[in-house]
Amino acid sequence: MTGIIAFIFVFGLLVTVHEFGHLLFAKRAGIMCPEFAIGMGPKIFSYKRNETLYTIRLLPVGGYVMMAGSGMEQNPLTAGQVVSIKRNEAGEVTHILLDDQHQFRQIEQLEVADSDFEDNLFIQGIDQYTNEHVRYTLADEAYFVREGDLVQIAPRHRQFKNKKPWPKFLTLFAGPLFNFILALVLCIIIAFIVGTPTTTIDKIADESPAATAGLQSGDTIKKLDDFEINKFTDLKEQLEKHKDKTYDMTIERDGKEQVIKIKPDAREVRVAKNRTEMSYQFGLYPTKTFSLTEPFIAGFKTFLYYATFIFSLIIGLFTSIFTGGFSFDMLNGPVGIYKNTEKVASLGITAILNWAAMLSVNLGLMNLLPIPALDGGRILFVLYEAIFRKPVNKKAEVAIISAGAIFLFFVMIMVTWNDIQRYFFN
Repeated sequence: MTGIIAFIFVFGLLVTVHEFGHLLFAKRAGIMCPEFAIGMGPKIFSYKRNETLYTIRLLPVGGYVMMAGSGMEQNPLTAGQVVSIKRNEAGEVTHILLDDQHQFRQIEQLEVADSDFEDNLFIQGIDQYTNEHVRYTLADEAYFVREGDLVQIAPRHRQFKNKKPWPKFLTLFAGPLFNFILALVLCIIIAFIVGTPTTTIDKIADESPAATAGLQSGDTIKKLDDFEINKFTDLKEQLEKHKDKTYDMTIERDGKEQVIKIKPDAREVRVAKNRTEMSYQFGLYPTKTFSLTEPFIAGFKTFLYYATFIFSLIIGLFTSIFTGGFSFDMLNGPVGIYKNTEKVASLGITAILNWAAMLSVNLGLMNLLPIPALDGGRILFVLYEAIFRKPVNKKAEVAIISAGAIFLFFVMIMVTWNDIQRYFFN
């Protein structure tokens, strides 16, 4: 149960923040957003505020913000369908009634021949009272009416595709940006919880290089060879730089300095499914300090580490496609994320927050990949429009995005099936 709760928390937090970034910047740009959804599939909860329907859907495999003019809408009318319409004094259509659950007066019935609710904003067909062929323009404020609910039809100036490149770019980039901001905030929160490590030793691991060298609790590390150690991260940086050589460590004990020779242990650590790294450790644990400023610096450094580390994994993933080393074991779908979240949940709240921070960075970076149907692919279309001063051909854009969506769907199916076999049948 703890694993399920942790997964719902982590998944819900990451997707909600990502989609909220899109929603916030879309609304700031004046783009109409009919729906904000967490999850996919059937609705299990919905709430409407102003013009946006907020929904939670059954399948935890993503989310979306439906933006007018982004290609996600579907025309609810088909040729031959009979609908009721209401017009204003100027003869423009203000309401298209899709059922009989309404109390509008002075309505007309129309057998639909053609309609366009994106570009030309019209409806035409045969008037059921006069049997005449008519064509009506939509009013600037027009609605579909279904089950008593009003769904506004976006005028041209409120459609995503009719905005200038800069607000389009900001709207698309905002999702990954908010994931990065979330990860940074989580890293800072973690730093406040666990404190900032100092250069004074708290504990020594049994049978470690530190224990063998005679280091003691309360010793303060001053130098490693000739390099001054002012922060605990300085010690780690020197270890990564010089690796498993024998060091002269200058410490302060009882107010006096002394030099101790020490050589770190070299251990192979798995940092990803298909990647290991050598880790060099002395086997000592520093004391922690709690302040108002240090956690911001420590949290920012941790965020940068996660960002560079995950970026290098993504580069390695795509490189493996061309070098022949690619395997679906390198990827995790919802099932794999759930199983890993379940393991992390047993380690406590700090581990869950760390896991959420890493996943948030990963979600932000993956969405910026130049793959059609992802934010990065759609940003490429916006950059094309900004450079060549004209949008990509609509049919070509739809075809490319559709191909990208099919590709991602195929990958998701393969990864999910691979996860099921790995976690439940091995």
